[in-house]
Amino acid sequence: MFCRKILLALTLVLLSSSFACADLDLYLQNLSVSAQADFGDFRAQVGAHFGASDRDLDLVFQGVYEPADAVLCFWLGQQSHRPYDVVMREYRTHKKGKGWGALAQSLGIKPGSPAFKRLKNGDLGWEPVRRSGHGKDKSDDQGKDQGKDKGKGGKDDKGGKDQGKGKSH
Repeated sequence: MFCRKILLALTLVLLSSSFACADLDLYLQNLSVSAQADFGDFRAQVGAHFGASDRDLDLVFQGVYEPADAVLCFWLGQQSHRPYDVVMREYRTHKKGKGWGALAQSLGIKPGSPAFKRLKNGDLGWEPVRRSGHGKDKSDDQGKDQGKDKGKGGKDDKGGKDQGKGKSH
């Protein structure tokens, strides 16, 4: 009976930890999609959000295995108050074969802390802005449809007749 309780407890722990990783994995997957769609824009957004210099952006993006990893490295640097070169050294030492939790712990982020929980939940407080039209900014399309459907008998076009009761000018 005692062994069953221990086995059940271990099973629950393993299941709950895999669900926590699923949230972080989904977050990383979404970041990867954004990075693949337009890397230059993704890099610029990461730099703007984290206040990173071009030098820091180069250091981190060139040192990670995936562009999505760069976001977590910048976030871990902010949360741990460590310079990015220290974060990257720890990343290279701990990330291969270990998880993000181990890397966070090596930078002084305690398990169970709010920052550690946000990491495991993939709730880092930042998502890249998706641009419309495959990397084009929404403002690129402004003005293209001006004048469209004017006088073509659309449902808002009343044939030019003033049918309202208001004053006409």
